[in-house]
Order: sequence, then structure tokens, then C-alpha cells
Amino acid sequence: MGTARFERGAIVEINNQKCCLSRKISDAWQLEDVRTGRISELQDSQLLAMYANGKLRFETKGVTHPCIKAPTQVSEAAKLRRLYVVAALKASSVQDLDQAITDVWEKMRKPARPPGRVSVYRWTKRFLDSGSDIRSLEYIPHRGNRSLRVPAEVMDICEQAINAVYMRRERKHLQDALDHAIVRVQEENQLRPATTALPPPTRRLFRRLIEDIPAFDRYAARYGHDAALRHFRSVGQKRVAHEPLERAEIDHTRLDLFVVDDETLLPLGRPWLTACQDDYSRCILGLFLGFTPPSFLSVSLCLKDAFRPKTWLKESCPEIQSDWPCYGVMRELVLDNGPEFHSDSLEQACLMNGIEMHYAPRRTPWFKGKIERFFRTLNEGVTHGVPGTSFSNILDKGDYEPTKHAIITFSTLKKLVRKWIADVYHQKPHRVLGISPAQMWSSSIRPEDISVPDDPAALDLTMGRRFVRILTHKGIEFQGLYYNSPELHDLRLRRGSVLEVEIRVDESDLGHIFVLSPGTGQAVEVPALNKHYASGIGLFQHRVIRRYQKRSALEPSTDGWLRAKQEIAEIIARETRLKPKRSRQRVARWEENLSPKRQISSREEPVAGSGHLIASKVPNEACVTPEPLQASTAGVKDLPFTILEKSRGE
Repeated sequence: MGTARFERGAIVEINNQKCCLSRKISDAWQLEDVRTGRISELQDSQLLAMYANGKLRFETKGVTHPCIKAPTQVSEAAKLRRLYVVAALKASSVQDLDQAITDVWEKMRKPARPPGRVSVYRWTKRFLDSGSDIRSLEYIPHRGNRSLRVPAEVMDICEQAINAVYMRRERKHLQDALDHAIVRVQEENQLRPATTALPPPTRRLFRRLIEDIPAFDRYAARYGHDAALRHFRSVGQKRVAHEPLERAEIDHTRLDLFVVDDETLLPLGRPWLTACQDDYSRCILGLFLGFTPPSFLSVSLCLKDAFRPKTWLKESCPEIQSDWPCYGVMRELVLDNGPEFHSDSLEQACLMNGIEMHYAPRRTPWFKGKIERFFRTLNEGVTHGVPGTSFSNILDKGDYEPTKHAIITFSTLKKLVRKWIADVYHQKPHRVLGISPAQMWSSSIRPEDISVPDDPAALDLTMGRRFVRILTHKGIEFQGLYYNSPELHDLRLRRGSVLEVEIRVDESDLGHIFVLSPGTGQAVEVPALNKHYASGIGLFQHRVIRRYQKRSALEPSTDGWLRAKQEIAEIIARETRLKPKRSRQRVARWEENLSPKRQISSREEPVAGSGHLIASKVPNEACVTPEPLQASTAGVKDLPFTILEKSRGE
């Protein structure tokens, strides 16, 4: 950066227009537009005000030197040249200039010998032309001969070797690519006369060619495009929330802890956790913990928990001391690109609740870093150090076998996670906030400002999975179950005998579905015709029962499905102790949502030989006796686990 003055001939830039200060009359300057020659007049005070506000800047006199770049640190060489230039400006003759150069050199003893008169003159001219900008005295490398010294054929061979050997995911060394190029040059020279032989490439040439390739392209070729995005990512202006429930993040993780069954005490595996976190207060709005892998079901159950007040928490978990005041419908929801987040059903649920969905770019977890950091904090605070932990890093595991040391039951883990969030995470001062998340929530939002669904009973409708089915005189068929009611009969009388309707299904309970009336959109709750079987059973369990029923040749009747359901429960109870841990984990998924809303009653009795409760939804005289059950399952000992394996991704 140089200096300038308001003097005749100075070039200034005002509002992107270059003007020349042509003459001064009294206390006003006449400005001539450099492009059009138009004359304008401005007072001294106006020019000074424009300069102070940054609306006026000076152009350096003469041609800007190529070495003048953005403001940077001044080198020692430039400082030394400036001493020679200052001495030269005081000289009035050639003899004085030579004496001034000698005096400066004897004082500084730099460089090794005194610079020549011509060099100092050239430095002085550059310094004055730049408006006394010291950056003009920086070193300018000598361009030298710009012609290509290496034959074009050798350059082509080197570039091909770099692309074929070095720029690969195998990440071979530079020497490997150089050896490949040397062999190619030797093969080419065998076809040429000795007078036109090509010189072998050097390591210095290869290094220069590789350095000319952009660093991002080199890293992407050797480590992958996604790894390059993570390696070269930069932090920009992040999205900032200004109040609670303005923005929330949701994601899944698998806990670093093996849990055991409450009855058999056999290890089941590592459960999945789906959590929704408020961006502003860092409070956890809702969660779902279970063996159901990431799916629309786990997302919908987590959002239901986030929307509803946690009034049931202390009654269900008396160990929790603190309140959980965080709930409500958020305005924005940040998701990743998992298939469960791109479903039409989730989009419809968010639209009906006024939620705007924002998807993070592919494989960029830092775009929702708050929920990712919470998962790490949760594992460090709950699972790590507990018998049965699987460790977040496999290198830390050593010879520790988590399944042999697991002692935490699944029901205890669910209470433990809730208590840790309510009594520890929400109450501990947050490093970024400076106060606890609970204090941040209570101090920034009032209860009357929290948005909730207008009809809590309609959450099963809005959060249900969306399907399209045909309504006939038989009702609506879904996964082999039929649903019908007088309301559907009236709908057919009004709109037609055969209708295409939209239905909403709660995947955790097939006892009923919701049917949306065409045109009006009004929803009708329709029960299953086979209530004894469908009530309280989930979609995953129903698919397993259907496969088992087909393989075991049971009749597709009410008793047939109930019998298949009870047979599977008996086989699972008997074979759980003998199956490996992967099968036990699928068994845990079978049992966790079998009847999530059903209370244990006197008509639910344990199956002989097992510690699990199996519901009997038919009269006592219609129940299947143990003797035929044992006989019918003798040849299908491993059948349910084969079916569970196939149903794992559904």
C-alpha cells in the first residue's frame, strides 16, 4: 500500500468511475472523467468525506508493477532495497549516487557486494511509479528461457505414467510412476535411431508435473472424492437459530453397548437410537431406542415423542429427578440422505405439521454436527466403561468380548438413557452455551409459545405410513389383512362401488388403519376384521408370521394365523439359547414392537418353557393345546430365523 495526495494529475476512483484531478479553483477541485472527459466539480470537504467513508480511493501513478500483490509481510530483501532507494533519492549527481550506495553497503554489509548503479536506479523508478509502495521492491524471479526443454514425447509419456500409476486408489509412490515412464521411454528409444533418442525423465520433472495438478484432484484420485471433500472442507457462515423450535436435527446411531434380554439374560446385541435435538438450546426433544433399524417407523416414533409433552416420564421412571420440559413441533428439520428420510410418508407428515425439511449434502455429517456430537457425548456418558461396551474404536477392544460381560438389560438401558438425558445432559452447563440446555430452554421460550399438534389423537394419522389401496365390497386389503367398517360402506354409496383411496398405517400396530376420503381428505379409523390377531402386532412381525404360515402349510384362517403366531413364539423362546448373537438380535426386534400399546392382562399367560408373554386373543376353548404345537414345530426348528433374516431390511 502506497501513499497519495490530492494534487493535480492524481487519479481517483469514485463510484467505480475513474476521474483525474485537473485543476483546483478556490476550495473546489475540477474532476475530469477519464473515459468520457466530462468535467465535474466537488468541494474539498466533499472529497475528504468520500475518502473517509471509503467511497473514494486513489489509483497508483504509472503502471502497477507485477510484483505488487495483496497486502502481505514485507521481506527483508525489500527492506534492504528501500535503504538504497532512500539514499539514491538524496543524491544529486552520479558521483553522489555511487557514494550513497557505498555508504549503505559499508553500513549493512548486504548483499555480498554492493549493488550496481543501474540496479539501484531501476529500484528507485519502480518505487516512485508505485507511489512509494515498498512491495514494488520485492524480488521478481527472472523469467529466463520459456521454451520447452523436455521433448513433447517425454512429457506425454510422463503424464500417462502419472495418470496410470500415481493417480490411482492404490496410492503408489512417485518412484513407481517414474520407473514406469523410464521403461516406456526405453521401449520408445528401441524404435528410434540413436541420434533421435529421447532423454529419460528425471525425478525433478515428475515432482513438478505432480505439483502442477490441483491438490484436490490429486487427493480425490488417490483417496476418493468423498474423502477429498472432507479433507478440503472449509467452515463458512453456519446457519444460526435464534429461538427454540426454530430448527432441529434428527439422526440415528448404534449404541456402543451390548444389552441382555430381561427374561433369559442372554445378549441381544447393540440397540439403535434415533434422537431429535433442538438446535438453539441443545435440548433433546424426543428419542426412540430399540432394535428396529433406521426406518420410517423409528423416525415417526421419535417425532411423536418430540411433539408430545413428557408428562408420563416421572410416573414411568420414578428414578428421574428433573423435569423434561422440551417438546413441540419444530419449524425446520435437518436430515441426512438416508432412505428413511426421503420417504413420501415422512414428507407428508412434515407438511401436515408445517415442518420445512432441509437435507444435508451427501456424506457431510458436519452439516448436522450438533446431533452427531450428542451421540458421542451419550456413548461416553452412558455406554463406555459399562460391562458389555463394544468400544467406539475396534483397536481399543483387544481381547475383550462384550457379549460375555454384558449385564445391562434392555428395559434398564431405556430408563438409563432417559435419566442421563434428563438429569445429566440437560442440567450440565454446555461448553458453547455457557449454561445448561434446560436453563437455555426455560429462559428463551414460554409454554404458550410452544407449537403442538392441534389433535394429539390424529398423530397416528399424520405420522402413519402412506399407501394407496382399492376399496371394494370386501373392504381394504393390506398385507393379507382386511379392514372394513360402516363408514367405508357409506363412502362407497356416495362415491362409487370401487374406489382408489389413500390409507395411513401405523407400522407398530396393525389393529386399525386410517382411510382418507377422496376429495374431502377426511380420515376414518377402520379396524381390522381379524381384531384378535392384528391388534397390537407390528408390520415386521406380521410379515414374519405370513412367511411362516406359508411354509408350514397352515390354513389362512383366524386360528391359522394365531396358531402360527404362537408357534413362532414357542420356537423363538426355545431356540434363543442355542442361536448365535445375530439371531438373538433379530429376536429382540421381533419382540420389542409385538404389542407396544397393549397392557398385560389376565388373558396373557406365559408360554411353557419361555420367559415371554404371548397374548391369546381368542376364547380359551379356541386356544391351541401344547401337544399339537410341539408336534407341528418338530420339522421347522430353524424356520423362523430364516424368515427373520429375510425380513431384516423391511
